Amino acid sequence: MAKMTDEDWVSLGFEAGQLFSPAAPIDEKDLFAGRRVQIAKMLEAVSEKGKHAVLFGERGVGKTSLGRVFHAMFPKTLRHILAAREQVDPSDDFSSIWRKVFKDLRVRSITASEESPHEPLANDYPGQIMPDDIRREFQDIFGPNDLPIIIIDEFDKARESADKKIHETMANTIKHLSDYAINATIIIVGVADDVNDLIGEHPSISRCLEQIPMPRMTKDELREVIDKRLPRLGMKMDGDAYWKIIELSRGLPSYVHLLGLYSSQAAIKRKSLMIVESDVDTAIQRALEKSQESTQADYNAAIHSNRSDNLYRHVLLACALAKTDERGQFSPNSVVEPLSSILQRPVKIDAFQQHLEKFIKEDRGSVLIRRGKERAYKFRFRDPMMQPYVIMRGIDEKLIPTSYLSVLSFPAQTELDLPSVS
Repeated sequence: MAKMTDEDWVSLGFEAGQLFSPAAPIDEKDLFAGRRVQIAKMLEAVSEKGKHAVLFGERGVGKTSLGRVFHAMFPKTLRHILAAREQVDPSDDFSSIWRKVFKDLRVRSITASEESPHEPLANDYPGQIMPDDIRREFQDIFGPNDLPIIIIDEFDKARESADKKIHETMANTIKHLSDYAINATIIIVGVADDVNDLIGEHPSISRCLEQIPMPRMTKDELREVIDKRLPRLGMKMDGDAYWKIIELSRGLPSYVHLLGLYSSQAAIKRKSLMIVESDVDTAIQRALEKSQESTQADYNAAIHSNRSDNLYRHVLLACALAKTDERGQFSPNSVVEPLSSILQRPVKIDAFQQHLEKFIKEDRGSVLIRRGKERAYKFRFRDPMMQPYVIMRGIDEKLIPTSYLSVLSFPAQTELDLPSVS
């Protein structure tokens, strides 16, 4: 291999910025990692006439990326895939969402000649659009071999708008299309704990709706994000660096992208094609420096206290390190072990119960959300991106014991276990 010039290294750093995308969804099929279960369920929904799907989960787990590349995952022999993906904003109502869809579903005007350009369906619907309008249009414009897929992304934003019945109307649309056996698939995508949060409780459509939860990524899936990109850069990563990035990311692909990008650029700055743990440490510092002001402000609001002996910073860090379920939820009991390790003394739930109560309050930025019933509460971070940020702050501020940091650097470790304090 010829010796790389300074210009080559600069170009490589730029290419890394194109491959790792912490700020934007993935739009290239070959770079999309994991999610085989979710993809299989979505494909099943499309292949079955009258079936539709709802893809839901936490913010930041990669739902939009899947929506962007899904249409490219069909066999090339299926030539009649007609995909439209629309992104909802808070100003949208039911009609404006479907007007967006109609703009992308271009059909020939009845009065147009063969040589005339396609015209958008939206031209025929300047006013309100109803479920029956959608059913009729789909019956008219799609042939028996067509497979139209309508992906409506960030539907939770519309749920928050002034149109309080939008979820009910969307559910009725899905039922209409299913009852008339229209060969089209609507895929609703949004942030939610369950399907009812997005389209309400409609038992009559349960038979025609594939419910697809999108949990946080597994460690293997997170590693795949890196493995799909490094070969294109001609770079490699040692085991400790892999492990540290994956553990710090807490199942969130955007943080793998962020730390993967900054780590690779740190190695490139050293003019090395091997990414090592010290490059990840450099990436952590850069991630903290470039973190959004809103994240920093929320963190500061959560831990603020006039008392020097307060434990808000320590308890929040313990929450970030606590073992969670696939939805990022943790119980108070799971905070005991990490907090004991951080404080280097045994603690009980009573010692931090009031902190958890305050973290859900507005004056501390509602940094946590509480779910469930009394004595069986579960908590999670309101913004999932806050969780890795809190851990990186803990590393930077040397709040995490050295024994714990060694776990981050041990690639053979299967679980992130803190040393017990007795």
